[in-house]
Amino acid sequence: MLFLLPACLHAANLKGVLFSEVAGQRVAHATLHLCDEGGNIVQDAVSSDSGEFAFMGVRPGAYILRINANGFDPTDVHVELNFSSERGISVYLKPSKSSSKAPPEQPVISSHELSITEAARKLFESGTKKLYVDKNPQGAIADFQSAVDKAPTYYEAYYQLGMAYLALRNTAEAEKSLQKSVDLSQQRFADADLALAVLWLGRHDTTRGEPLLRRAIELNPQSWSAFFELGKLEMYRGNLPQALEAAQKSQTLAPDQPLVYRLLSLIHLKQQNFVAAIADLDAYLRLDPDSPEGTRAKQLRRETEARLNDRIHPAAPANTSN
Repeated sequence: MLFLLPACLHAANLKGVLFSEVAGQRVAHATLHLCDEGGNIVQDAVSSDSGEFAFMGVRPGAYILRINANGFDPTDVHVELNFSSERGISVYLKPSKSSSKAPPEQPVISSHELSITEAARKLFESGTKKLYVDKNPQGAIADFQSAVDKAPTYYEAYYQLGMAYLALRNTAEAEKSLQKSVDLSQQRFADADLALAVLWLGRHDTTRGEPLLRRAIELNPQSWSAFFELGKLEMYRGNLPQALEAAQKSQTLAPDQPLVYRLLSLIHLKQQNFVAAIADLDAYLRLDPDSPEGTRAKQLRRETEARLNDRIHPAAPANTSN
């Protein structure tokens, strides 16, 4: 349940994902402007390497979301924000016929998808919309399964099949589908490599998970989420300098992702760098002030500030004299 503090009763959040209309791939590094009805820019954002975007702390009302991405037609989306956070908004961008630049894709993925039959691609598109727009993972599974039945080497569809199973919390089937995607792509599809690595690392299986995570970073060095996972891994190992380096790289790639600042704060707390931890928590709270995690961050900030004050002004030793 979303917990709203009185000071923030008039704030709403808008989050979402950008997709290509053609094959359902996520669109990275698009420029987004959230404008009022008069066209005045209220906030700016850039989609992450996984196509995600977020506008936090927006006053409820009617807005125009203006999106520009290389290789796609400019798109305007009219949105109404109320007092509850808007989540799961997906926007499909139309490839531009006049643009000389194609949407940025992995070359091996693009060439591979060209070999997939049109029928299988249409099923893939249908499944992607069901999964991310309609929030119907069961229906998406049927489409993705039909797609791989028609195109057995369609590793992108196996990846999305795994994501649909994860949405249903069926990790056993998710692992099978993600493993199939990784095997078919010969570990050359960064999205599947990362997803399977995260699943394995969540079970503390670093023997299989870490090499696959590093492979995902090698394939996509702009992946904030891959560096985020690497930072978590190194922090749990106690390798704090390496953890901090990875987390800071993740922050550089996705400065508007609250999770990155939470990770940075935990690393700085372990280093007993309370000043830096407070700055991290402040950055987190600017992006996510009202969720249960935001409430916990406020508490953690108070505790950290108290520890810092104790360091600066240590208590006087007790007088033991009679």
